[in-house]
Amino acid sequence: MATIGMHFGHDAGAALTDESGYRVIEAERRLGLRHVCGGNGDFPRAAAEWLAELRQRAASPVTRIAVADWYTPMCQALPPALVELVNEDARWTATGGTRLADVVTRVIKPLDWPLAKEFGDITLTAVRHHYAHAALAYYTSGTHKALVLALDGTGNYAECGMVCLGDGDQLTPVMSFTNRTGPRFGLVYEALARRIHGSQFDTGKLLGLTATGQTDTSLLPVLRAMLVPQSTRNASPDLYEQLEDDQLTGTALRYADTWWEYDPYSGGYLDAGLDDSSDDDVVHSFGSVFPDEIRTADGRTTLVGTSPEDRTCRDLAATLQTAVEHDLTRLVTGISRLFPSYATLCYAGGCALNITANSRLAECGQFTRVSIPTCCDDSGIALGAALAVAEPADRPALLGRSGGAQLAYSGPLLAGLDAVDRDDAAPAGDLTRRLSGRGLTVRRPADVEEFLRTVADLLADRRCVAWLEGGLETGPRALGHRSLLVSAHWSGARRYVSQTIKHREWFRPVAPICPEEVADHYFTGPLDHTETMLFAVRVRPDRARQLAEARHIDGTARLQTVRPDTHPLLHRLCHAVAARTELPVLINTSANGGGRPLLNHLDEALQLLTETELDAVVLPEHRLIVE
Repeated sequence: MATIGMHFGHDAGAALTDESGYRVIEAERRLGLRHVCGGNGDFPRAAAEWLAELRQRAASPVTRIAVADWYTPMCQALPPALVELVNEDARWTATGGTRLADVVTRVIKPLDWPLAKEFGDITLTAVRHHYAHAALAYYTSGTHKALVLALDGTGNYAECGMVCLGDGDQLTPVMSFTNRTGPRFGLVYEALARRIHGSQFDTGKLLGLTATGQTDTSLLPVLRAMLVPQSTRNASPDLYEQLEDDQLTGTALRYADTWWEYDPYSGGYLDAGLDDSSDDDVVHSFGSVFPDEIRTADGRTTLVGTSPEDRTCRDLAATLQTAVEHDLTRLVTGISRLFPSYATLCYAGGCALNITANSRLAECGQFTRVSIPTCCDDSGIALGAALAVAEPADRPALLGRSGGAQLAYSGPLLAGLDAVDRDDAAPAGDLTRRLSGRGLTVRRPADVEEFLRTVADLLADRRCVAWLEGGLETGPRALGHRSLLVSAHWSGARRYVSQTIKHREWFRPVAPICPEEVADHYFTGPLDHTETMLFAVRVRPDRARQLAEARHIDGTARLQTVRPDTHPLLHRLCHAVAARTELPVLINTSANGGGRPLLNHLDEALQLLTETELDAVVLPEHRLIVE
């Protein structure tokens, strides 16, 4: 039987799981809006279409629909029973004698939900936000025993994370985290991103900015107390490191006209004033507003700016990253010691997009492997909800580290290709005339060898191509299916693709692609974790000059390694470019315009080609569109 999952918050979507595989629909890709939520006016109609599409594609009848419990209140497509359940805190929150395992999934009534009327007799289940994250991480990992961690900014009831144990087909929650007590890794990171870059969704920009600053040791204990108050550290010494009192005495945070002194009883700043506040107030206080000024133990005050050009902002970003890495590693190590028989860590949630922190976890010596799904952020919540309630037979069997490839590339092929396909039989057809009017032509190399030579020649000649191959990626990373590629061998390549074509900020990193079998010639770090660009590696010192265009300011790189069995054409292309440049490394960034989702329509690719400095669009079936 098949199971469908739905998510009505930001990064909304729908997903299907059955014995034949996964199908993921990300709303932002379909509606063309970044981080679109269920409150969008087009969402109810689109959601009905997605459910019909998934029902049609299912290999067997759909018997279950799972809905994540975190949603946008203005959404007009919510099951009324979900709203009723979430509003009854006592039923949904693990309190008193209630076990956490009893409140992560709850069967609700589907009868009054219009979107479900075409499905007949189904089971409708509400799934706790972080349990959906955990189910996604575990059931797509290919492992059968793992410690599972979900961490992000927040979910319902100020919850910010969950720990589960994965054993075979069972996923058992054992621990929950809340922003009331910490850790607030995601929430504080969002607050600083909002202040410097304008949006809580700009945490990726903030991570890029961290490499341009220096850790301020006097600010570090203050930020660590914001992440995890001293009272929580004292209560759970096996999970958190205690801070030195003399580093916090006299410190304070200023919000607008009010200074919040360090409070020894709560061990934090705002904490003492939020005891009787609602969960929404807690989330807003820590996640929506970053302090305007910080006073450190030595009496120095630091005025917090609002621009990435401000040196103080860059140092704050670097200091916050240091604090997160230190306390996150300590927390995960402590959890692992509580459950010592679990050698694999499965990790999801927005915090799992922090690639440098991920590498700290991979290299801490506590785990044999750290597995992170490509859609570890909320774009994977719909599939996670489906996996959480599906029968074992409805979850595709995965084997080893490449099992996740079934998840990484999902969704439809590039839309609009049918026009090109029809034109193959009619060279003077409508598409040819349409392209000709825009100064574009379609080139069809005779075979795959000529095709690879043609693309490699373009890249070696300092050109940039949009490589559009196969199914759309899930999650925020472009992994060689919707990518802009440029060779890393020439000076100025990074600026050309990142700033000239995409108009991105100067501090934003690009990502290198390299064949797996030669990656250790150029990089060091957790190279066995680099298939999906979710871990940072380091450029070898003797290759620093050769890879100057592919590495970040701090010498790290968000590497993707490719193999003949997973990316046969891209793997061969890297070597074909190396035959011309002596460097098998390509620079990869997502194929999209500024502020737009990854493109998934031929017309969007043609617009990028004609309106930017992009040089060619590479299509399936070994075709190129060039000016």
